[in-house]
Amino acid sequence: MTKSYLILAYAITPVHVGMGRAPGVVDLPFQRDSIGYPIVYGSSFKGVLKSTLMSKNNKLAKCVFGAEPEDSEKYMGRFIVTDLIPVFYPIASLDGYVYVSTDYLIKKAEDILSVVRGGTNNNIYNKNDKGEEVNILLGRLKSPYTLTLTVKGIGSLIKDKVYVFDNDVGLQVIESSLIRVTRNVLNDENKTSQNLWTEEYLPQGTVFIGGIIDAERTNELCKDVGDVDNMLRENLDNISVFLGGKETIGKGLVRIKVIS
Repeated sequence: MTKSYLILAYAITPVHVGMGRAPGVVDLPFQRDSIGYPIVYGSSFKGVLKSTLMSKNNKLAKCVFGAEPEDSEKYMGRFIVTDLIPVFYPIASLDGYVYVSTDYLIKKAEDILSVVRGGTNNNIYNKNDKGEEVNILLGRLKSPYTLTLTVKGIGSLIKDKVYVFDNDVGLQVIESSLIRVTRNVLNDENKTSQNLWTEEYLPQGTVFIGGIIDAERTNELCKDVGDVDNMLRENLDNISVFLGGKETIGKGLVRIKVIS
């Protein structure tokens, strides 16, 4: 079986990974998939992982993720990075806050799990077929099933139970959990507004699922770094990285957990 790693990421602060300016209420929305759900594309996630690894072990980073644009010799990295999918979202409720997801997101996660874990017996959650009602921002809604999270130690906000909603209301539920922040640039002399815009963030506590898959190819640098698999896991497991380029305002900090 191809060597692969399950990646869990936990938002320590709100996270914005932008898709550029867009028309509408939100000037700088979060990246979206074809259905409209937030997503961190593999290219964005790979860039963050590679940059982090470069600061620790330059040869290992280039072995795993490939050559830099300025390198004279061009070669592909040994590993493939999937998209990072925000799956579990905290949302306000009458009980303080709860975690929510949708059937669509769970199926997307299970597609990744089927590759990196060899099946959907994933050791991340257990499915409970009995539906439950919960009071959230949209009112009292019934989820057709819930999940019991079994992953531990990734973040302090995580609760064991996740309410999973049908796709007909699912996207609306997820949208209601997102944070929209209006920012402003002031003229230093007269304090008048020079620019006003709105950014979209995933809330603190959001849990993402992704994967790193061994493409079973090599390059010259891989021959000089030793046990690539163990070194990759040791250098990326339990690290904190910034997604989305908002670190100067304290946003985008996530913790990474690597499960082999």
